[in-house]
Amino acid sequence: MMTDMVARIVAAPARRGSAARKQLTLAFVAGGMFMAVLDTTIVNVALPALRAHLGATVGGLAWIVDAYTLAFAALILAGGVASDRFGAKTVYLAGLASFVAASAACGLATSVGALIVARLAQGAGAALFLPASLAIVRATFDDPTARARAIATWALLASAAAAIGPVVGGLLIDSFGWRSAFLINVPTGTAAFVGAAIVVRQTARTGTRSFDWIGQLSSTAALAALCFAAIEVPARGIRSIEVVAALLFAAAAMIMLVAHERRAHEPMVPLAWLRNRVFVAMNAAGSLVYVGYFGLLFILSLYLHGALGMDARATGLALLPLAASLPFGNMIAGRLHARVSGARLMALGLATAAVAAPLVAALLTWHAPRVLADAAMIAFGGGTALSVPPMISTVLEQVPGELAGVASGLLNALRQAGSLLGVAFAGAATMLSSNLAASLWIVGTVTFATYAFAAWLAHRFGTKRA
Repeated sequence: MMTDMVARIVAAPARRGSAARKQLTLAFVAGGMFMAVLDTTIVNVALPALRAHLGATVGGLAWIVDAYTLAFAALILAGGVASDRFGAKTVYLAGLASFVAASAACGLATSVGALIVARLAQGAGAALFLPASLAIVRATFDDPTARARAIATWALLASAAAAIGPVVGGLLIDSFGWRSAFLINVPTGTAAFVGAAIVVRQTARTGTRSFDWIGQLSSTAALAALCFAAIEVPARGIRSIEVVAALLFAAAAMIMLVAHERRAHEPMVPLAWLRNRVFVAMNAAGSLVYVGYFGLLFILSLYLHGALGMDARATGLALLPLAASLPFGNMIAGRLHARVSGARLMALGLATAAVAAPLVAALLTWHAPRVLADAAMIAFGGGTALSVPPMISTVLEQVPGELAGVASGLLNALRQAGSLLGVAFAGAATMLSSNLAASLWIVGTVTFATYAFAAWLAHRFGTKRA
């Protein structure tokens, strides 16, 4: 008995140190995601300034937003595989360093074209560090309940960036110009890099697993071509040579991918995952949510500026209720995880957001009291945030821990492709209609449809199974 007591006393500081290191690890890897989300929300507020100072058209604005997403969606699956193969810490730090350098290039850009190229480089960096960050969380927290809470915290910090992004962006842009919207990433990214380099431990590598070059190249080509077609359809039309060629190229790359993966000894994405209905449904739901959320955010920024005459600071403040509700929803999801099933949380959150989306459009276009529009935004953002942590946890629970990077990469590739489609659709609605109010109504209605279907998927297939 005395020996056991001594052992517990000796082990206590080690356990406390281990717990502290886990929390620091979570803080630093979430810090990278914080920076990436902060940049995304600031860019949306910066759209009017970019139009004024760089002479960007609506199509150019869509490309500035979507260039990041195109590179991110096309390369994130490769980033997930690299994370598993070479170690999540190594890939996280490489991606974060690339993102910081690209952010500096964005801030120094002198034309729309240069800014778009730098945004592509930003997306490539994020494609490395985001799946690696989730793989680090997956490896750091062994207990499923602790892991679910850690993922909720990870999502909460990302949501906090979304909450302060519009306000910080408005203040920065009005005080220092649009370049500050990108240059803010340099100090924050550097701090996250240094902290992660010191604290985060390297995860296990699957170095014996062969690298599926054909699968990587064909999946990257298919995603890039589909994203290009989605961006260019509003400006060029579905029958244009460029769009048709991109769609044909994407189809050919997809056929090559499927044919190769069926024969590959070690496929990039294990085909058994595609027979897991929970895994497939949750990935589809994540993509649908991003279609609606980012499409509505894009059109809201344009409507508040173009129809209501708000400057960048006022636009950021007007979007604050939507953004501030995101961390609150993530926090509630983390606390309810042990008492409420993930499927129920997802379905409840998505159904709430589905109803709120057209209400946001209605209340703003009808010039209702601002408190009502704010309440609708809170319901939309809070419902969205409530669904995200259980969605991520459910996906990661379906796969072996050593392949968490691939699973995270696939989930985020589909979600980012969804955000790109949402922005492309919102841009098309804006260009095809001369009335911003009508465009807001259209996007709000489509958002209702995507969220409602995602809620059904969560209710029907959201039960976890390993």
